[in-house]
Parts: sequence; structure tokens; C-alpha cells
Amino acid sequence: MSLLDHPSEAQSGMKIVCEVCGNLSIKPIDPANAGDAAPVHCRRCNAVRGTVADLRALARQSTDDFEF
Repeated sequence: MSLLDHPSEAQSGMKIVCEVCGNLSIKPIDPANAGDAAPVHCRRCNAVRGTVADLRALARQSTDDFEF
């Protein structure tokens, strides 16, 4: 099962799973002081997973129904 299997009104640019190493974690950031264009990096391999704006958009579209 893939995240793309779940319908969504707008797919975010944020990569939930790192496309390089498959990790789920991101490096800590301070979103209050980071601009929308600031990159969000994978904690394991440092690949760019999206931007702070993408992360904020993903948080806004949450429905609390996500299952693992």
C-alpha cells in the first residue's frame, strides 16, 4: 500500500517517505522562524523532502484518520 493509494484533494509536495533512503524522519527545524521556502531535509541521508510551506500544507489537510 502506498500513500498515493489514498485519495486526497491536493497531494502535498512534502515527501512522507524519503525517496532516497526510505526513512520517515526529518531533521528538526524551527518553523516559526523558517520561511516558506526553507527546505526540509531527511534526518538519515540529508535529501530534501520538501519545503516548510509543503509541511504546513500537509498539517492543514490532516483529518486524523491516517492509518499505518
